[in-house]
Amino acid sequence: MSNQEIMTDVNHVQHMFLRVESDDMECLINVAGHPYRLRELIFMMIENGCRIEQIAADTYNTFDYDKETVEVHDYLTSIIKAKFKVQAP
Repeated sequence: MSNQEIMTDVNHVQHMFLRVESDDMECLINVAGHPYRLRELIFMMIENGCRIEQIAADTYNTFDYDKETVEVHDYLTSIIKAKFKVQAP
């Protein structure tokens, strides 16, 4: 399937792991959704001052965290799981 076909297929789901860092927290996100929606989500995080890096599943699975959440944002993007490490002030 070509990149153009993927982007126009409303049922296509992309899955990725992301490390998101800001001044006061660090989290790893296991996210899935349509590629356009994932791009929008990443852009919103960058606009809010976060640093983002795509990571491997192994990094996600071995991340030492303080709290864990599971959320669904909308029908186009589901954050399956997020692990947060709160930075000491």
